Amino acid sequence: MDILQSLMESSSHAMFVMDVEGTVTHINKKAKDQFGLFNHCHASHPAGQILPGDMVIIADTSLGVDDGNMVPAELAAIGIRDKKIQPGDAVVAVGLYQTPGVTPVYKYLHGGSPSEPFCLETVCRGLTVRTSVGTEENGETVARAEVNDTVYDITYFLSIAQIVVVDPVTHQVKFWQEKGYSARKESLGDLLRGATFIAKSPEFEIDVVGYHFRDFFEGELFEEHIRQIMTGEAEQYEDMEYEINGYPLLASLLPVKSEKKIEGVIVKFRRIQNMRDIIMERNTAIRSVERKYRESERHSFLDESNAFAALFGNSTAMASVKRRAYKLSQLDCNMLITGESGTGKSFLADAISHAQPRKGPFVTVDCSTITPTLFESEMFGYVGGAFTGANPKGKAGFFEEADGGTIFLDEIGEIPLNIQAKLLNVIQNKVVCRVGSTKMTPVDVRILAATNRNLKQEVATGRFRQDLYYRLSAFSIELPPLRDCREDIYFTIENLMDKIRQTYGMPGKCLSGEAFSKLLSYDWPGNIRELENVLESAVALSDSDIIYAEHIRLEGTPIHMTLRERLKAEEKKILQQALQQNEGNRTQTMQDLGLSKTVFYGKLKEYGIE
Repeated sequence: MDILQSLMESSSHAMFVMDVEGTVTHINKKAKDQFGLFNHCHASHPAGQILPGDMVIIADTSLGVDDGNMVPAELAAIGIRDKKIQPGDAVVAVGLYQTPGVTPVYKYLHGGSPSEPFCLETVCRGLTVRTSVGTEENGETVARAEVNDTVYDITYFLSIAQIVVVDPVTHQVKFWQEKGYSARKESLGDLLRGATFIAKSPEFEIDVVGYHFRDFFEGELFEEHIRQIMTGEAEQYEDMEYEINGYPLLASLLPVKSEKKIEGVIVKFRRIQNMRDIIMERNTAIRSVERKYRESERHSFLDESNAFAALFGNSTAMASVKRRAYKLSQLDCNMLITGESGTGKSFLADAISHAQPRKGPFVTVDCSTITPTLFESEMFGYVGGAFTGANPKGKAGFFEEADGGTIFLDEIGEIPLNIQAKLLNVIQNKVVCRVGSTKMTPVDVRILAATNRNLKQEVATGRFRQDLYYRLSAFSIELPPLRDCREDIYFTIENLMDKIRQTYGMPGKCLSGEAFSKLLSYDWPGNIRELENVLESAVALSDSDIIYAEHIRLEGTPIHMTLRERLKAEEKKILQQALQQNEGNRTQTMQDLGLSKTVFYGKLKEYGIE
């Protein structure tokens, strides 16, 4: 058991273990810290509860959300009986607890979670009090109370509520809210309904071992999945989305077995801090993108002057990809581009570099061509004499060369694990350290990464760092294979033919009808790259201005389909894509496609679409 505890403490994840009765047997420090079961406050207060006459200061970003299911009527505990206040409103207030005849001071804002600070400042019982809710520049939601210039604030990426309780006679702060209040059962609603609060001190730690897990970790789906594992109904759950104590996060539930008998469950949470940062970055970015996109709506992203105009095609799938790529290109965020080999990841990265606001250099690095022993010196540079054969003057690495601009790391899955750790440091701290030096050099670089590998599987097998994967995949684009976008083949062929003509300085050539038909009937396992190679070969083999079917040399077996079969295949694909875009909403899909209910459901049955 001591070994198990040591292993858990060395893990980067928050973890706890329970027996078949649901009693917690082990929990590591990361779990205690992340769920507020271990305090890091610099001041102390004893245990207690709110008493009549106590001054209560409230900053609630969204009434009824993550504050103990507060309802407006419960604000009557501090004298607020305003029927205009609704669930979901932001509320800032100062009042005396259960003290009739004393008028509270309060403000509310319909809709909750204001982007601009929503404040209230007053003097109560000789104390200057200021309370506010709002959204920070980094996207965090903050609820704050100040008492005589002492600040008590709490931040998170969703709704949250701060409550500060002051003794009106001694002017001592009896309680303030901090991270983990849901686990401690100290939410705003709980306390106003008479619940007690736990003492705080810099060394205080809540005893979890020996108690039922539901005393600290609540969540309907979470509890149901634990029950299923305990009873053997489910083998395990990995990286499932749960809402625990009102917070959305990911967790893996793994059984503890002995001679095929379930003895307990290990619960492993994904690092909440990393997840919070990623979601915050994404939320901030989405707000920024939507604002910029609305400003530029009058200019189509497919305009001829746009970098994405001549890219790939305009099928439903590709139009969605290009629209997302255009939006993300306007942000200063790192990006991961995935897709099979030959789908055009490098083309897309180049288009993003032309469309982005950054004016610095665009540096391309093919990670698959760099010798493992040279990765560090090539990526981050080296000082003179760092190793045998090194340039005496030293050399800047790719990241320093890309300073102020963008670096494109093609086939990032090829980077060795030790370099992945250094790359993560560059992303987090925006500095590089040359080989042979201890000096940190600041770099301002946007990273575009691409891979044809399944990085999630690479993480599972230990070949790719999980923390680096989450950093890169916060903003991702997946390019579909060419076989799923057959309507784009015409468009892609025309673009590639123009490119070939310009590259080789030759007059334009045309494809015959039979040649086009041959290209359209092929499955294209090598995607756009294979199509480009086939066209280059056909141009070289053709002695005239026309390319015939015999000039088209295909490696694989073509798909022989009649026109009717092709039309039915495309119809099925259009139905599937429309359903996916509408998240399975059949009524909306019928309206979008202009189909009657009878025809629509007949098509679903005909093509076996669930």
